[in-house]
Amino acid sequence: MKYLLSVMLSITTLFGFGACDACKKIPISVPVDFSKKGTVYETDFQAPWNIWGSLIQFDIGVYTPDARFATNEEEKVIRYIWNGHPKDGTPYFKVKITLIPLGWASDDIKVILNSSDWVNRKEKYYTKGQKIEEIVSLPLYGGGTLKVIMMADLQRLRNYHVKVEVLEDIELPKGVHTSFDINRASSKH
Repeated sequence: MKYLLSVMLSITTLFGFGACDACKKIPISVPVDFSKKGTVYETDFQAPWNIWGSLIQFDIGVYTPDARFATNEEEKVIRYIWNGHPKDGTPYFKVKITLIPLGWASDDIKVILNSSDWVNRKEKYYTKGQKIEEIVSLPLYGGGTLKVIMMADLQRLRNYHVKVEVLEDIELPKGVHTSFDINRASSKH
């Protein structure tokens, strides 16, 4: 029994399952102020085991006051965030996201941009030696409360480092705050 346990521990270490004790497990949601230029958030995480694939979604979460207790003005803001259409003068979140495979994780990664708009989405493929870095602009109004920065098809149970940097200031309506979220998504459509 001791021998079997030591072999199992050796295998998990070899394949990187226990290599990053500081790596967070998905889902992750952390308050981050995306309204201030220069704000940076970075963390290490482990891609989850998912039978349908390990498609990971990186989002800006936009949180509004509770609609049950909102004033008329706050109610309008909530409706615009959910159902609005970007127009001239619409505030946009402009962020740079960098994804770095750690340890034994594969460098061959498919990234999907504009993933909330499936008709106009762009797919990019990165291979060994290429820097996985994208600059994305996302409208504050429209599309609901999760603004998808990008989706990435990652290797299951491998560790990655993600860094998000705010490139421009944006004025948020009163009572609205933001977070950075990492969630799993099914690649079975």
